[in-house]
Amino acid sequence: MVSIIFVLLLLLFFGILSNSLSILAISGIIIVIGYKYRNLFKKAYILYILALVIVALSVYFFTYDWVKYIEKGLIGYAFLLVVMITGTLPSKWTLTINLKINRGVFSILAFILISPHAIYHVLGFSSGVNLFGLVAYVLMIPLTIISFKVVRKEIEVKDWIMIQKAAYIIYLALFVHLLMVASWENKIIYAVIFTLYLNNRFIKELKK
Repeated sequence: MVSIIFVLLLLLFFGILSNSLSILAISGIIIVIGYKYRNLFKKAYILYILALVIVALSVYFFTYDWVKYIEKGLIGYAFLLVVMITGTLPSKWTLTINLKINRGVFSILAFILISPHAIYHVLGFSSGVNLFGLVAYVLMIPLTIISFKVVRKEIEVKDWIMIQKAAYIIYLALFVHLLMVASWENKIIYAVIFTLYLNNRFIKELKK
């Protein structure tokens, strides 16, 4: 497990992966950590603070190469991809159980770490504002708020399930957003990822 994380970190460090492959690599690291060390996310507030510090540092060190993983939203997308994948995996798998425990934490971290990407575009630091990306980000705000345990406890189960269905709109909007702004090699990978997600999600719904 550690060797897998090490290899993926090396690939990311040397920056030899495309954006789509970087997202997959970061997602792989999150999945391995979530599976092997699920209790690492127990004190989530520490991770939220750490994520906010990383975001703040990315603003200060804007010209450095490593900032591209924040500025382009790649780490945020990776956390969101893990949230998506978790919903398609067989419920009885140990991997699924371990990831589901921290799914809310992953959602909040996704929002925090994708925020600079959205803000840079809105403020004009990065070129253009994509409507689908903006819609997805705005919809993420209420879903992120209810992902905090203190808020989630106040919501009835049926209402929680209904609100969570908005996540499908976010996934679709982000997919369209990525297809519109990505290079062709990345478009293909994003299309494969979303197709697999839809296929697995559909199969899982049929088995209920």
